[in-house]
Parts: sequence; structure tokens; C-alpha cells
Amino acid sequence: MTEVPEKIDAPESDYLYTETSTIADAGQGLFTAISIYKNEIVSLFKGEILSNEEADSRSKNNDDAYFVSMINGDIMDSKHVDCFAKFANDAEGAAVTRAKNNTVITIDESQKVCLVATRNIKAGEEIFCGYGKRYWQSLKKRTT
Repeated sequence: MTEVPEKIDAPESDYLYTETSTIADAGQGLFTAISIYKNEIVSLFKGEILSNEEADSRSKNNDDAYFVSMINGDIMDSKHVDCFAKFANDAEGAAVTRAKNNTVITIDESQKVCLVATRNIKAGEEIFCGYGKRYWQSLKKRTT
């Protein structure tokens, strides 16, 4: 991203909500109650920073679905914290869908991991972001 992402001047709970995803069998999805504009920060990731040992342990127990890889190499686990960003599904992942990812996972000016809109998103629309090839390869290994 070359532009500095813009913050939305409202608490996330005022404009984000979760409900059943439009992607079959994806569980909960993240939705917006307001229009969001390209390059706006949709949501911040929050979570527990794990030691390498704890991350490895959770991964071996298939308890890593909410892991976020940080730029410095740390792993953040969003599973047990209130965090809207963790509900954004990957539209271009395992399921066949017409939906397209409309945000990217990046960092803001404060080096916080966030979802930033890659296009204008309409009120009522589901928020999607790419998880990366490594995520899907890891998931595929577990299910085969």
C-alpha cells in the first residue's frame, strides 16, 4: 500500500457486526453497517502475542485458525479476544464463490495489524480478506 490508510472516526462496534457468512460453511462473517471507502481502515486485529513454543503447541493441536503472522516474526492469536477483524473470511480461499476480497491485511502508521479497504464497500456488504497461500496449504495438509 502506498497511501496512508485513513481511520474511520467511530468505534468499530458502531459500524461492524457479525452474522452468518455468505460463503457456505464458513461460519460467521464480518459485515459493515456503513459505507466504507477505499483505503479506510476497516478493523484492527487484536490478540495475544505467543511465544514460539506456545504457537507451535497450538498449531499441533489445530488451534491456530485465528493466528496472524506479524512482520517481526511474532504470532498473534485473536481467538480469545474481542476483535471484529478475525471474522473476515477469505472469499478466494477453499470455497467456490462469486465474492471477491475487498480488504487487505496490512499495518497502519502505528505498526498495528489491520484490514484496509481495497475498494469502496457498501453498507450491508460482507468484509473479505486474503489469508495467504501458506494458510490454505496448511489447512489442506490437515484435511487430506
